[in-house]
Amino acid sequence: MISAVEYIQLKAFARQDGFFLGLFWCLLFFCFVYSMRLPMLQMFYLSGVVATPFVVLWRMRFYRDKVLTGVISYRRAFAYGAMVMAYASVLLTAATLVYFYFLDGGTFLSALKESFASEELRKSLAGAGFNLKDLDEQVSLLSQARPVDIAISTFSNSVIISLLLSVILALIVKRKEIRGV
Repeated sequence: MISAVEYIQLKAFARQDGFFLGLFWCLLFFCFVYSMRLPMLQMFYLSGVVATPFVVLWRMRFYRDKVLTGVISYRRAFAYGAMVMAYASVLLTAATLVYFYFLDGGTFLSALKESFASEELRKSLAGAGFNLKDLDEQVSLLSQARPVDIAISTFSNSVIISLLLSVILALIVKRKEIRGV
């Protein structure tokens, strides 16, 4: 059990790291959205998605080693990782909401429809076993979604993935005693 002061400290560091991770995720979101028009951005988006666990792990280790003098329990490591990514999820959700309400104007959806209308993509998806009728239905359903629906979906998906990722990262970071002493 941690004290009230330690909990306040945990939240403060998580909020700070969550803010910067959230900015990183917002950049990745815009890379994803504009990768429909500029495919080179897909490389940055995918690299950022792969880098996210390593960035969070790096910050968790920093928190453990510099703030907690090298010792962190599994529960505190899990709480820290989950809080960092939850704060980042809030920022990403806000960016998603702002983008789809004020900036998009249907651009993303039209680019998505245009992308899935490509004959070569449809052939390769069909060859991979995708049901093209279901894909068209999913795109149609997405076109009916309101910006707030997309933002809520973004938030819930981010939180679920963050919790799962925190379970794994906390196992890696936890340390009961200071090494080398």
